[in-house]
Amino acid sequence: MRSTPPIAIFWLWLALPLQHLLANPHAHVEGEVLVTFKPDVGSTGAKNALKQHSLELTKHYKWISWNRQRVSGVVKRTDRSTAELIAKLKADPRVASVEPNYIRRLYASVPNDPEFSKLWGLENTGQTVNSSSGTNGADTKFIPAWKLARPASGEVVVGVVDTGMDITHPDLAANLWINPGEIAGNGIDDDGNGYTDDIHGYDFADDTATITDTDLHGTHVAGTIAAAGKNGIGVIGVNYRARLLALKASSNGDSLPLSAVLEAFNYAIALKQRGVNIVALNASFGGPSFSASEQSAIEALRDAGILLCAAAGNDTIDNDATPSYPANYPVSNIISVAALTQNNGLAGFSNYGASSVDLAAPGVNIHSTQPVSAGGLVSSVAVGTVSYSARNIDFSGTTTPQGLTRQIYACGIGNTGAFPSGVSGNIALIQRGSLNFSVKVTNAMNAGAVAAIVYDNTTNSLGAASPWTLGGGGSWIPALHITQADGEAILAQLITTGTVVCSPNPALAYQFLSGTSMATPHVAGAVAFAAMKFPAETVSQRKTRILSHVTPVGALTGKMTSGGRLNLLAIVDTDADGLPDWWESENLGGLAQPAGGDADGDGFTNLDEFLSATHPGNAGSHLAFSSHAVSTALPGNPFVLTFPSVQERIYRVEWSATLNGNSWSILGSPIPGTGSTMQVVDPGPLTPRRFYRLGVMPD
Repeated sequence: MRSTPPIAIFWLWLALPLQHLLANPHAHVEGEVLVTFKPDVGSTGAKNALKQHSLELTKHYKWISWNRQRVSGVVKRTDRSTAELIAKLKADPRVASVEPNYIRRLYASVPNDPEFSKLWGLENTGQTVNSSSGTNGADTKFIPAWKLARPASGEVVVGVVDTGMDITHPDLAANLWINPGEIAGNGIDDDGNGYTDDIHGYDFADDTATITDTDLHGTHVAGTIAAAGKNGIGVIGVNYRARLLALKASSNGDSLPLSAVLEAFNYAIALKQRGVNIVALNASFGGPSFSASEQSAIEALRDAGILLCAAAGNDTIDNDATPSYPANYPVSNIISVAALTQNNGLAGFSNYGASSVDLAAPGVNIHSTQPVSAGGLVSSVAVGTVSYSARNIDFSGTTTPQGLTRQIYACGIGNTGAFPSGVSGNIALIQRGSLNFSVKVTNAMNAGAVAAIVYDNTTNSLGAASPWTLGGGGSWIPALHITQADGEAILAQLITTGTVVCSPNPALAYQFLSGTSMATPHVAGAVAFAAMKFPAETVSQRKTRILSHVTPVGALTGKMTSGGRLNLLAIVDTDADGLPDWWESENLGGLAQPAGGDADGDGFTNLDEFLSATHPGNAGSHLAFSSHAVSTALPGNPFVLTFPSVQERIYRVEWSATLNGNSWSILGSPIPGTGSTMQVVDPGPLTPRRFYRLGVMPD
């Protein structure tokens, strides 16, 4: 047990720009110093000493002073420099130490999506992307913007009017909008909206619920907007918490009939009226023809509260002189987008227009999702210790990277009567024969099989065989094909257990594309980002927030209305004080309070209060352990520390046997906040004593 009670020291990590830290490694708060008096100087002596220098303790660290038996705190004078304060106090024999009030800064955290370094539009450090080097800082300020994000609440949806979307893509599937009123695959218009089985959207070109991407375009656009983030795979979207609504309007992957586009607009309006929070549609398409119907439909989108983000075009022309539609319609809910290069210039192919194009966003060498079928799958079959090469049959369903491990049953060539009852819930082994592959796999599915292995009836190798296909997208089970020799080897062992792997290969399900089509989804994602932070704002206010807070770029002056590039950080922090506008408005009544201020005088700055999700107007609300005690209910009677948490924050508890020096060690691992009370257990040994401190930072 401890000889003295534990003391909780509460401190905060502050997220500030990396480049500032590198430029000034000893950054400090000017006019402030940290001072500690010698042990024989008590509180009164310290007060008198400071008074002789016309100073006083701005903050007194009472618990540290008690433990160290020496008075310690902060001295602040706005009319004196840090150097002057240090010189004055250092000469006082009663002072043990005096030093600048150094700023401890975190490096901006990078998402764990392995392809993130290729997303120069989100963070441009000058890195080489797709064989082209960039300019440091020429990006949308994605990382610092998300550090000021509002904790997730409610659903924000972006519609992608395009060539469709690969809803099986591992970086998109988690963020698909789901129609709560529809039952998948039952062939019934359950919600009565005129569209059958519209689970994630609809194909308005072919009048079907199958929204498979007929090209690569729509899937790529969708990934830039809202690819799932911090999931350890692939890329991350500008708003990785938004939902994607697939509004397919092209049957050939190239052209979009206006009729399909208008029906997609109409569908989106209907969903909005039904309560689906659609905040933007992405229109990465265009043409030279004016359409009164299209303009009217966009006005209807405006009246419904939906912004239309429209590509300016890729013809290197001035849209003021030669209009491109829908970008050029004089409708207030349109944001027209040009393409920016990695080096902060207007892309050579991009259209522009001093009065008709609004802003630029990253549009060259943009890395994003592509349909899994265009990239590739990792496929294999294993039985016992033997692994067999396999290829997925086109449109096959997928497994996790670990695959499906089940018993394998022989099922002839896949005729209806060839499936034994035991195959239900297991794997069907089928020989190639007179039936189409789609029929074989359909029959296997009807028999309850969870995967199918089809082996050849010729001596062809896997590489020599023509691609095998199920004919089209659908809810297929994983379906692989193997060679004749391998199939016969497995057949000779049946019934036995095997593992089927048909998993998307993250390294192949992504590609680089360039165009104003790639720039526009950055802005659509930004609209969703703004909508999450400021849900009560109107379409007009949201558009103004984005266009009035761009980063000015010389190369864009006179080329577009804003003269700048998209800036996510400025959207959420318009006064650039380090505090998000939404939080200041809700907690401080406006944007007047500085980040370094202390509205409630509790010793925690406004920025501290934001990071810890406490209230800056309530001195009793601040980051702290809520309880700590020895637990008699756990083996060894460990010490348990409890604290309240919020989502979107990472907490860290550290311990030390002394308050002298920097001998702090992390207790356990950093803990993501859940919004509920968290506990950290220190198993000890707990003697002679330990001190604890609690830190927090954004996720």
